[in-house]
Amino acid sequence: MNTEEFKLLIEPFDNIIFDYGGILIDIDYNRTVEAFVKLSGMEETREVYSKTKQIPIFDLIETGKISKEEFIKELGIICNTKEATTDDIMAAWCAMLGDIRSERVEFLRELRKSKRIFMLSNINIIHEEFADAYLKDRKEISDFYSLFEKIYFSHNIGFRKPEKEAFELVISENGLDPKKTLFIDDSAGHIEGAKLCGLNTHLLTPPNSLIVS
Repeated sequence: MNTEEFKLLIEPFDNIIFDYGGILIDIDYNRTVEAFVKLSGMEETREVYSKTKQIPIFDLIETGKISKEEFIKELGIICNTKEATTDDIMAAWCAMLGDIRSERVEFLRELRKSKRIFMLSNINIIHEEFADAYLKDRKEISDFYSLFEKIYFSHNIGFRKPEKEAFELVISENGLDPKKTLFIDDSAGHIEGAKLCGLNTHLLTPPNSLIVS
């Protein structure tokens, strides 16, 4: 989706709520899968990772209910990385994270002049810390987080999308009218959760990434 297409999409709305991963920061989950296969030396690890939605620790770390140390230890066991160090496992877990493109940040700088913009993301503390370090190294986009009126990370608020509590928190804390608010995400399940809270929605999935030209 290019800049002009995106302008047309958001024009009717006063408020925009963005997802993070897959929308504002590039994500390639297969890079993490391959990293864990390499660490374990076992193709079976690929199958284990493909079932992450059924493994409680992923929900727990994303809602801040376990520490990153507990998560890394358990993840190492699940993915059979017996010889790997903590740093190895953390690097593999963060391998999925890609770029925050400068053209997206520039567009957000302009967008915030006319719209109220927010971020709502299912993100864990490890990925947040990785993104923080990434932004410090990218001086030209170091203002990225400050462009949002408020940011809601699941590990801080204790709720994950598509739970209604996550959306309701953003709506109530900021006095948003759902009819005048657009939620943009790359997950169909999250979109359905937002709709139940009365939000307008747009499902944005590859290759229709946000602001690619």
